[in-house]
Amino acid sequence: MEAMRRAARGALTTILLLGLVCAAIAEEVRSFHGRVVWVQGTTMAFVPDVGAAFEVDVSKVDQASSQFLKSGDRVTVVGVVTADASKVIATTIKLDR
Repeated sequence: MEAMRRAARGALTTILLLGLVCAAIAEEVRSFHGRVVWVQGTTMAFVPDVGAAFEVDVSKVDQASSQFLKSGDRVTVVGVVTADASKVIATTIKLDR
């Protein structure tokens, strides 16, 4: 009986660890170059050089680097694409010179 409990705990631990690894892999950091369309609150509309426009959550970006963004600015956005691929959660936004 004790051996079965150990085996069950081991299997459960393995499943949980695999879930954590898969979640970490899904949160791959990506980089996008493009243009700011608009910024309102913690959301920025962004058009990449390649591909369709999308929203960027800027709530995790240092305010000193995001508060001066304006329409037309060329920037590089670094962040994680959400699981539903609806937006990017930015960690860094840098003006392209």
